[in-house]
Amino acid sequence: MARKSNSESSAKRSAVRVVVDGVAAAAGGVVAATVAAGIVMSPAQAPEARLGGIHEDLQRAVALHQITAEQAALFEVKLQREILSSTSDDGSVA
Repeated sequence: MARKSNSESSAKRSAVRVVVDGVAAAAGGVVAATVAAGIVMSPAQAPEARLGGIHEDLQRAVALHQITAEQAALFEVKLQREILSSTSDDGSVA
């Protein structure tokens, strides 16, 4: 019986590894696309919910010393104006 050389079996392992890596990458892409589609197709939050989330995020940033309380307050007012003006323009949530 003929014995396979090490280089031949090594080449087969490499080829299998390439295929497995490609399948894993494709599966990851499918998952990412599915998550992205779910985000895009999900209904927009009410302005109050969005503003509440923004407030929480800014307070967390202040607690972590990433921004000052004054910066958070000014940014929150700016975003509040933007969000409320975009919903009052046509009555729909942007």
